[in-house]
Amino acid sequence: MRPPIIALLLTPVLSLAAAAQTPEFLGSHRDWNVYAFTDDSQKICYMASEPKKQEGDYTRRGNPAVLVTRRPGSPAADEVSVQPGYSYLEDSEVEVSIGGRKFMLFTLGEHAWTKSEDADQALIDAMKRGNDMTVRGTSTRRTYSLDTYSLLGFTAAYQAMVEACSN
Repeated sequence: MRPPIIALLLTPVLSLAAAAQTPEFLGSHRDWNVYAFTDDSQKICYMASEPKKQEGDYTRRGNPAVLVTRRPGSPAADEVSVQPGYSYLEDSEVEVSIGGRKFMLFTLGEHAWTKSEDADQALIDAMKRGNDMTVRGTSTRRTYSLDTYSLLGFTAAYQAMVEACSN
């Protein structure tokens, strides 16, 4: 999918105000794209990717994606989130696997997040070292999805995101 289109699809994930600007595309790094926007006079950057492979027993769903968002602060906070393209089963967890390591994310509606800043950092570190990542979730209809994401370009995209939001 072209970078500007994925930016528009992911805008709701970032909980932007109705009047917020369209994210600015900052560049592609293999399988990851980097974006930025300004909200309440603060620059927020994020990187996103779509799965290379989608499996499961669902009949239809929207566009899945994984994001890493850098929010301003001192220090800045990096947050990993998953958008599966459907609503997750209430009180379910999402399993993310990278090179034999498993990470459990909590769900709410159409999104999943890690449970702490330390968990975000551990997942980001694993994403930097891995080649691919699988994400398994369960929908409100009790169907499952198993998406495989490429991590090629993740480290370069992460560095570009950090640099874009360093000031």
